[in-house]
Amino acid sequence: MQVPGSGDKSPIFLPGRGPAALCLHGFSGTPYETAPLAHFLAAAGFFVSSPLLAGHGETAVVLGKTCWQDWLDSAEAAFNRLRAESGQPAVAIAGFSMGGLLALRLARRHPRIVSALALMAPPLRLPRRDEILMRVWRRLPSFVRRSRFAVVKKRGGSDVSDSANRAENPALAEMPLAGVVELMELARAVRDDLGSIITPTLLVNGERDRTVPPESSLDLAGRLASSVVERLQLPRSGHLVGVDIERARFCATVKDFFTRQIQAGTNERIP
Repeated sequence: MQVPGSGDKSPIFLPGRGPAALCLHGFSGTPYETAPLAHFLAAAGFFVSSPLLAGHGETAVVLGKTCWQDWLDSAEAAFNRLRAESGQPAVAIAGFSMGGLLALRLARRHPRIVSALALMAPPLRLPRRDEILMRVWRRLPSFVRRSRFAVVKKRGGSDVSDSANRAENPALAEMPLAGVVELMELARAVRDDLGSIITPTLLVNGERDRTVPPESSLDLAGRLASSVVERLQLPRSGHLVGVDIERARFCATVKDFFTRQIQAGTNERIP
């Protein structure tokens, strides 16, 4: 039976004198998924925060009792704390999977403050069959939907090619179905926002991703209103690109993208 690994799932807060960067983990995950990027950015001088989002880091039952607004509220609280403590006028956001959806939502809410986005395989929609099943399941009595048995196992464990990080990842080995429905609702809200998001964006996906189809980044690229949309494809990586075998290239690319976009924004603010 798959069980969570022993990796560090603690929130990350790394003060620095440079630009501010917020790193958001995925559904049923923890800051372990963003730790390599957070530490890489901090080493480059960034002021970095990677919070543990609401309902995460405990059990599937606890996660199943939260909704997507709870996840967004906790991401926004970390966003506001980072702005206040860094003293920076803008924040770059890196979001993995669900964290990418939250990053898009924050960019829609704060277009003048979010300076750049790096989005790693955000799930804009579930496969059609899964969406139909979730709609049927949502009609079941609430005591069934909130039961500790209303979970789905992650087949094959974490979607990452690096076997060591797959074993160490402290993410949940199962997902609450109530949470999957909330993830669908979050994706629906974000899809409605895409035509209004103007933030410079880097889209990242692993070509061995078995969770979110890599072609979904093409759909996202075509729907954003931003004039700057770049893509990074990692041929040997799975879904969790931030901890997979090409993470060094991934971290360097995100740092370079953030630096360029922050500098461009600074130049625009100079009279």
